[in-house]
Amino acid sequence: EMVLIDLGSAYGNYCADISRTFPINGKFTDRQKQLYNTVLAAQQLVIDTAKPGMTLQELNQLVIDYYESKLPELDLRGTVRDYYYHNVSHQLGLDTHDICSTNERTLKPGMVITVEPGMYIAEEGIGIRIENDVLITESGAIDLSAEIPKTVEDIEAIMAK
Repeated sequence: EMVLIDLGSAYGNYCADISRTFPINGKFTDRQKQLYNTVLAAQQLVIDTAKPGMTLQELNQLVIDYYESKLPELDLRGTVRDYYYHNVSHQLGLDTHDICSTNERTLKPGMVITVEPGMYIAEEGIGIRIENDVLITESGAIDLSAEIPKTVEDIEAIMAK
């Protein structure tokens, strides 16, 4: 089994929002690892691609397209929406889910967003989400949560302690 933790904190009236998924026994099965690494790669794709002028919808489409290419390899027979129910991002600020107008959904330098792809395979009892907070800059994105362990290897090492 796995546990998915979605948590946040606030400092100086600004919010953070982080999710991590861990194997309860400390070790990912091969299947869990395969799915987890797919979600992790989707997250990195979005972080590497996010830049001013893009929209939250475009970021979400990156994940959908990536997952679509991976479904056969993952031996999943449905559509992406059968396994990915939410969007990849929301604005983050004075509220955990900052309200934004349609115009504000275009990324601008100084904005902070979440990047939280997920994959949920109900028939296998597996749900995975990995969420980091990202600052949009003039030249791209900076992962504000980069120091929080998230790779399979890092999580298993922590769980072994």
